[in-house]
Amino acid sequence: MPSYELGTLVIGNHDVKRLTQALDIPDHRFEDIVTLAKNAWELVDTISESIEYLAQNATGSELVLALVFFGRIWEDNQQEDE
Repeated sequence: MPSYELGTLVIGNHDVKRLTQALDIPDHRFEDIVTLAKNAWELVDTISESIEYLAQNATGSELVLALVFFGRIWEDNQQEDE
C-alpha cells in the first residue's frame, strides 16, 4: 500500500472509511478538532492569525485535520458572502 509522507505526518492507509482512521486520530478527538477549527474562525481576526492559532493548539495529524475543517469553514463563509 502506498505511503504519503507530509513533513512529520505519514498517511499510510488511505483506503479506510473515515479520515480519522487514515490519520490515526482517535474518534473521540473528532469533535474537539471541529471545535478548534470553529474557534480559529470565530475568535481570531485574520486568516494568518487563525492558522497560527491552530498551530499553537494542535500538532501532527490533528493539525492537518483542523486545517481541513478550517478551510471548509472559510469556503462556506465565502459562498454565503456571494
